[in-house]
Amino acid sequence: MRALFLFVALALAALASPAAAETPHAVYGAACAAAIAPIPGFDCAEGVTVPITIDGVEITDRAPETCDRPGLLDNGPGSDGQCVPFSRILDLSTGTAQVSVMCRQKRFRSADSSAFDEIDVIAHNPATGATCWFQAEGTEEAPLSGAAVPSPTGPEGAGFWAPPATVAAAGCGTCHDNDPFMYSPFVGQVWGHVPTNPLGPYAHVDAGFGFADWPTHEMQPRDNTCLGCHRIGTGHLTPPDPAAEKPGSCGQLAAWMTGAPAPGADAAARSYPLSHAMPPYFGLSEEAWHEIYGDSVSVVRSCCADPAQPMCNTREIRAYLEDGPVP
Repeated sequence: MRALFLFVALALAALASPAAAETPHAVYGAACAAAIAPIPGFDCAEGVTVPITIDGVEITDRAPETCDRPGLLDNGPGSDGQCVPFSRILDLSTGTAQVSVMCRQKRFRSADSSAFDEIDVIAHNPATGATCWFQAEGTEEAPLSGAAVPSPTGPEGAGFWAPPATVAAAGCGTCHDNDPFMYSPFVGQVWGHVPTNPLGPYAHVDAGFGFADWPTHEMQPRDNTCLGCHRIGTGHLTPPDPAAEKPGSCGQLAAWMTGAPAPGADAAARSYPLSHAMPPYFGLSEEAWHEIYGDSVSVVRSCCADPAQPMCNTREIRAYLEDGPVP
């Protein structure tokens, strides 16, 4: 009996020990809380709805096949396409931390539904560049509840948020290669609810889960008009598949922002001015756009294809993490 009691006592002590509590979620959450800030739980209903429109008229009774400003992140097979209403964006930023939440609808639901297909959180320290990523995905049969979403950095979120290695493998930073918060026509409709720091330091809190493998290089060709308001990343300097279309701010996003049709784009989205979303609200003719930005876009495309060219002036994005890139 004494031996059994001792065994049980030791087992309970092991479960209560810090080492046993060091789950991947706990390790990453603690690292992000220390580098940026603890992130509170939230309710997706407190976010602002991202509109879906056709010819400027908001659509709320269905998910149309095409729309004026489709979501650029692929909603995947089994979804209702790129024009699903009632995704929401919530800003949880403080005076020292920038935190953006996307509660994403990939299937059509009512405006008051608390069910979502995916919930994403980006947390960023604008002083150091430290950035963390959290993601939760539901299924058609079991969507996520957007009510009382647990803290991504707290222990209560362990069963809700995907393991950090899973998030790292998803490669969000392959597209967010220049900035944590990327502009698109879809998100741009509620851009006032998204924190921004387009030229500030940027690096990923890794904590041993693979986030440091995401690309964080920028191109700096001289006198390039496109770089006046934001950076443009280079994506992976050595892409895993050179034959594949390059994602990121210098690849698909640059093309979609400068005239190439995005999936789900309707006739208005394929026509000027909506077809040329950068810079936002340009206000002049298509001819003027090409006169001012055409040559700069050509240089960006060339540097995206081969960032090693001397004219591209490729360099690591500055950051101030203890174990990350430095100026």
